Parts: sequence; C-alpha cells; structure tokens
Amino acid sequence: MLRGLIILYFVSTRLFAQLNSSYDEQNPILTPDGKSLYFTIGNHPLNVSAKRDVGDIWVSQFQDGKWSAPTLAKGLINNGGYNAVLGFSADGSEMFLYGHYSASGEAAASQGISVSRKTSTGWSLPRNETVPYFQNKSIATGGYITPDKSIFIFSAESRDTYGNEDIYISFRNGDQWSEPKNLGTEINSSQQELSPWWSHDKKTIFFSTNHETAFGSFDVVSAERLDDTWQNWSPPKNLGKSINTPGKELFYHPFAEHIYFTSTHNSDGYGDIREIMMGNGEAVDTTIMAVTKPSTEDTGLIRIFGRVTNTLTNQGVAATITLHGTSIISTASNVEGSYEVNLNANAHCNIRVESEGFIGLFDKVDLSNQSVRKVEINFKLQPVAIGISINLRNVFFKQSSAELLVDSNDELEMVIEFLKTNPKVKIELSGHTDNAGKSSLNLKLSRDRVTRVKNYIVDKGVDARRITGVGYGESKPIASNKTEEGKKLNRRVEFKILSVD
Repeated sequence: MLRGLIILYFVSTRLFAQLNSSYDEQNPILTPDGKSLYFTIGNHPLNVSAKRDVGDIWVSQFQDGKWSAPTLAKGLINNGGYNAVLGFSADGSEMFLYGHYSASGEAAASQGISVSRKTSTGWSLPRNETVPYFQNKSIATGGYITPDKSIFIFSAESRDTYGNEDIYISFRNGDQWSEPKNLGTEINSSQQELSPWWSHDKKTIFFSTNHETAFGSFDVVSAERLDDTWQNWSPPKNLGKSINTPGKELFYHPFAEHIYFTSTHNSDGYGDIREIMMGNGEAVDTTIMAVTKPSTEDTGLIRIFGRVTNTLTNQGVAATITLHGTSIISTASNVEGSYEVNLNANAHCNIRVESEGFIGLFDKVDLSNQSVRKVEINFKLQPVAIGISINLRNVFFKQSSAELLVDSNDELEMVIEFLKTNPKVKIELSGHTDNAGKSSLNLKLSRDRVTRVKNYIVDKGVDARRITGVGYGESKPIASNKTEEGKKLNRRVEFKILSVD
C-alpha cells in the first residue's frame, strides 16, 4: 500500500469549521426556512473545473445544532464559470443566480442573471434572463434579488462607474428587467463598493467598501434611502467593530436575528464564513463562542480535537496524527475519524496526518497567540490516484530567485520519504508564477525552481529518472492575478503522480 505524502487542509477553529477550508468561502445565503446555507467556494479541487474553477456553489444543512460538512449543490447550477446565489423566492422553490448558463454545461459567453427551480433530484438547468445593458468588467461579483423578484441590486464595473466597482439597481416590470441605474455618488466612490444587500423594507442598503469610512481593507457600511429617486441617501455609516475588523468583510446577509458574512480576519488568508447573533441590542460572535469558549480551569494545555475524513465520501478515516512542537506527540483517530490530544500552549508545531492508501497532510500551526484552550482542527485525506496534483504549500524560495529557503526542508523531506517508501511511483514537478514582470523571465524562474527542487530530492538518494520537471511560468494560473490573494495562489510548485507501479 502507498504511504501518504503530507499536505494539510487546515480548517477554521470555529463553529463553522465544517464549512471553512483553506479555499475561499464567499457569499453565504440561507434558504427561507433557515435550514440550508448556500455559498460559493473558489478554486476548490472538487469544483467542476477543479482548482481552475473560480467558484462553484456548495451547500450545508443545519443538523443537531451545527452546520454539516458542505457538499457541492445537487443539480445543474455549477459549471466552469463563476457560480453564485443571488437569493431565493419566498417559498424557496426558485433560486436566483448570478450569470448565464449554456445547455452544454459550459460557461456562457453572455452576462446577466438566471433562475433555477428546485426538483426532486436537485436544481434544474437555470433559465437565463436578460438585464438590458448589463455589463461587469470586474472579476468581483456580488448582488441580491429580493424574494418577490422585483429588485436586483449588484456591484459591477460598468460604463458609467465612478471608481473601480459601483452599486447598481434594476427593477422588474412584468417579465422585463429595467436598464441598471447607478445609485449615485453618495453611495459610490472613487474606490470599490461591493456585495450589496437590501433590508426587507427596502429602505436600508448594506454593502462593503474600501473607502475612507473603512478601518479595515473592506468594511460593511449601511445607508438609508431618503426618497424614490434612488439617488438620495444618508451618508454611509460603518457598522463598527462588532462586524468589521482589520481584515476584509464582504457579503453581509442578515437572517432573522443572525447575520452571515465572510471575513479574512484570523482566517487562512481567504474568506471564511462568520455568524453574528443579535441579542438585547448587542452583537455576539457565535462563530467564536461555540467552540473557543475558554475553560474555567487553565491547565496551560490546549485541547486539539476533530475528525479525519475521506475527501470523496466524507467517511471517517483511521489515521496516525503526529504533532511536533516543544515535544513530539503522536495519537491516532478511531475508525470514525475522531481524535483528541493535549498540547502545551504558546507553541509552534508541525502536524502530520498519515493513513495507508491516502495522500497525507502536512502543515505548520502557530498556537503562540491562542487565548483559548479548545481548538477544533479537521483533516480531509484524499485517496491516492494517478493524476492527482498536490500543491507543495510549504516550499518557499528567496524572492525572484530559485534559492530554496530552509523552511522548505520539512515538506521536501516528506516528499523524499514518500518516494523512497514507494519506489515504483513516478512524479512530475511543475513550477508556476504570477504574471508580475516579463513572461519570459517568469518562465525561466519557474523552470529554475523546479530544477532546484528536483536536485534537492535527487541529492537525497531518489533516482532522477522517477522525476520529470516542467516550468509553466504564468501560463497556468489557478486564480486571478488581479488580487494579491490570487497572485499568492499562482506562485506555487506542484507535484503530480504519474504512475504507481
């Protein structure tokens, strides 16, 4: 049997641990009955177009007081384009979607909105609807269609945009949508206005902006509509520190006494789903309280617990879990995948998760700033298969150089161990860059870095004939190069299993 190579999918330490991953969670929207949470995940390997897929729709069910592990939404609402929910009809039978769909399942060339109906087998192929002169030149998307399907509010970079992205509104008259109308300079600025949402009475607008009203990179603000011209508004008001952080807050969606949104604060660098509960006029962050409430007795230890599951089936996996911090601690998950271990606080540690027949996990976890004494970390293991690509996320180079940094050694040693334990396995190493600088130099840099990684592995006793290497430069991005988050994803070294016998 194959032993596992070590890569980590590190999950949030909050109530939403089953929802949040190392990928980008976006746009959480509840169904009218409050029992299903739909959201978009960007560049997830299980998306329709795998890591190249900028966004597919996933769903989680509220069961036994918590949200279930998400799965791809059933039906025909995901394709190779960006897929996101704009809202639901009042009875939940219709889903309003961003973008057009083609009958072939490919991403449509046209822009607009669409409607899918709930069936016994999932959501139907969406029916495209035209919004006259709808145009969005930005990769950023976000919007909301009211349950009565009378108003469509959205952010876009269009022909009359004041800044990068502005907020627009379109009204439905009979079966037709009106030409979008810019909400004016009181709402829109020379900066970015994103992911708008209406209050139920259609008098208050909520949206995110990086204008001077924000004390983070993007903050949620609100404004009141003063008349029916849709041009007169109260000055936008920052919602304050109960919602906003030094990170990026987007997709503010209230539901009953709860508020759902995404934040990059204390996340893995991308959006994670957050929940705020309003009670007695005060906001309480239930995503923190549910799991990370401090123990009444401080023992100086942190309790790490969670599950190890099969990525494809979500069933538990019996695995060995090794934590290397101030000391080395090894434990094992049971057949249901559950595990628990106590660690010294204020420690940095490496985590390895291994199980026969699966690709294992590796990462470095910083517990030095943990003020809590319970942390949930869940692991997802992929069964080994030819063609699987693994992103070596802990292999680092000196900037604009092929010189390996010493922090890369731990993960590279895991690659070497994997290859020595499985002498018939052959792999391909591939190097990738973002699009900064000249493409010819990026291509050379990606090739040089692959060569350096290969030489490191060969120097440790692995037959060079088992390793092929190729540099792709900037030609194979897995995310947009228009954001720093996307560029970070694109700067990578991957390894793909070519054969196992």
